[in-house]
Amino acid sequence: MKELEGGRAGQIWRDGNTVIRPSGPWTPTVHRFLCHLKNNSFSGAPFPLELTQHQEIVSYVEGRVCEHLSDQIVGSEHMLRSAGKLLRKFHSASYGFLEADREAQTWMLEPREPCEIVCHGDFAPYNVATVGDVAVGIIDFDTAHPAPAIWDLAYAVYRWAPLSAPSNEGLVFGVDEQLRRAKIFCEAYGATLQEKLQLPDLICRRLQALVDFMISRAEAEDPTFVEDVEAGESAVYLRDIDHVRKHQEQLLLALR
Repeated sequence: MKELEGGRAGQIWRDGNTVIRPSGPWTPTVHRFLCHLKNNSFSGAPFPLELTQHQEIVSYVEGRVCEHLSDQIVGSEHMLRSAGKLLRKFHSASYGFLEADREAQTWMLEPREPCEIVCHGDFAPYNVATVGDVAVGIIDFDTAHPAPAIWDLAYAVYRWAPLSAPSNEGLVFGVDEQLRRAKIFCEAYGATLQEKLQLPDLICRRLQALVDFMISRAEAEDPTFVEDVEAGESAVYLRDIDHVRKHQEQLLLALR
């Protein structure tokens, strides 16, 4: 077996064409959702194979994880457009699960009204598999939860532009390029003008919800989130909220 790099060192392993990961109370619901995706002809997600009390086994999604936007291929315009198209395809396949699933549903993140679809919840470069300069698959569905599709789009635009404050470590794009990339992602996704006009506010609300979740889990002594908060990750998101608000008018103009 080979350890897969990511946010949980020593917990995620590849064994041939399968991946072994920790499971949670939400995993049975997520597995039913992954089956729904496959039944709706979405092949870019893992397929559930086995579930025990403490771990899940899913199929391995082929491709290189799209880890760093500083990579010329990962940060390219072609990759950006393909990621927007992949998110749209995923959302189209997601429709219908909430109505069709007859079992009790449990999610890691709280559902967000109106519950249109099941959002991925973390459609960021590090959760996207690529082949060449094309985004082909999505991994890690732990944060999947019911919400409007634009809730997912807002976080995806934030991550892929990325709409981050200049003070954040590792930032590779200036404000003008961030705004241009946000526009490109929305165009590739097929966002309507009405959706685009909602994005600056929704990005801020989505990040605040993430900060609130992290702090609540840290206060509940979840070691992962205690470590994240102590490392200053929640402070990064708060700076990014300020960054988006500061450039809100410019973002709206770019998206129009």
